[in-house]
Amino acid sequence: MQSLMDTKTYFIHIIGAALHGETAPPLPSDADCARLYRLAVRNTVQRLFCKGLGAELAKFPAELQTKLQKSCQAAAVRESAQQDLLAALRAQFAEEAIDFMLLKGSHLKALYPAPELRFMVDMDVLVRERDLMRAKAILLRFGLETEFDNGKDIVFVKKPFLTVELHRSLFQENYFMYPYFRAVWNRAQQIGTHEYCMSDSDLYVYTLAHLAEHYTAAGSCFRPVMDLYLLETRRADALDFAYISAQFQEIGIEKFAENIRALAFCMFDGAQKTETLTMMENFVTLGPPVQNASAASAAAVSQKSKRRRILSAAFPSFRHMSVKYPILKKLPFLLPIFWAVRLVQYTFTKDKTIVRKKEELQNADRKSADVLARIFKESGL
Repeated sequence: MQSLMDTKTYFIHIIGAALHGETAPPLPSDADCARLYRLAVRNTVQRLFCKGLGAELAKFPAELQTKLQKSCQAAAVRESAQQDLLAALRAQFAEEAIDFMLLKGSHLKALYPAPELRFMVDMDVLVRERDLMRAKAILLRFGLETEFDNGKDIVFVKKPFLTVELHRSLFQENYFMYPYFRAVWNRAQQIGTHEYCMSDSDLYVYTLAHLAEHYTAAGSCFRPVMDLYLLETRRADALDFAYISAQFQEIGIEKFAENIRALAFCMFDGAQKTETLTMMENFVTLGPPVQNASAASAAAVSQKSKRRRILSAAFPSFRHMSVKYPILKKLPFLLPIFWAVRLVQYTFTKDKTIVRKKEELQNADRKSADVLARIFKESGL
C-alpha cells in the first residue's frame, strides 16, 4: 500500500493533470484508492479528480466509483441551482437598484478548464450596508431562510443545495485585516448597472487574504492555492505584482503571500519545494497534523496575540454588539452598559455553545497548539 506522502503526491498529480487538460499517470499498483477518495472529498475537488483520472477511475473499487459518481451528480445539481439563483439575484438587484459584488468562486470559476469543475460550497454576495435589509428581503422572497447573522454576513439556506452568505463586510470588525478591506467598494470596478467586481489584482489579494484567515483557523484546503495558481497563469497580463506586493505589505501578510505563491507553482507546475513549502503543502492538502484542530488553532493564534484577542472578545465592535442587542441601533450610547451585560452573561451563562467553546479551549493540547503555532510562524503568519 502506498504511503501517505506518496498518495498525496499522486493525488496532486491527478488534480494538476485536470487543470492542464491532461490525464494523470497510470494508477500505481499499490495505490490507496480509499485515501485518494478521502483527499478528493476533503478538498472538495471530486469533479476535477474524476476528470484528471480519466480511464484510470475504472481501476478503483466499484464502491468508490459509485460514491464519486454520486458526488459529481450532486455537484452538477448544486451548480445548476446556484446559477439559476445567481441569474435571479442579478435581475432583482438591478430592478431594485441594489449595488452588489459577487465574491470568490463566482469569479474564479471562469479560470478553470470548465467552470463547473470549480466547486462552490456557497455563494458570497457583498452589498452596501445601506442596502443590506432590502437584499435580505429579496433572498427571503426567493425562498431562502435566515440561518444566522455573525456580524460580517447573514447566512441563508435553502435545502438541499443552496447557501448564500450576504456580506456587509469581508472580515469581522475585530479581525486585523478589516481596516484594509473596508475600502473594497472604493477599489471596485463597475461591470453592470448595479454589479461591481474586484480587479484581477485585488481579487488575487483578497483570495490570498481569505486563505490566510482560514489557514490560521485550521480550516483551509488547497482549493484557494489552486485558485491563485490559475489566476496568475491565466490572467498574468492583468496582474500587477508591484501593486499586489504593496497591498500584502500594508496588510502584514507579505511573507505568507510569498510562500503561498511559491507553493502554488510547486504543486501544479513542478517547481522545487523547500522544507517549509512541503510542510505547507501537507497542511493544506492533508489537514492539520493534530487532534482537535479547531481548539488547538485558536490556542496557537492566542499565543501570538493574546492581549488583542482578550480585548476584542471582552469588548466587541458596535456592529457585532448591535446584532446581538438590536436596541443599540436606536440607542448606541448604551454600548458600554451592554458590554457589561455581556461580560456578566459570559461569566455566569449556561449557554451550551459558550460552555462548549470554553471547554474546547481549556482542553486544547498544549503540544498541539505549539505544533500549529510553529506551522503558522514558518508559513509567514
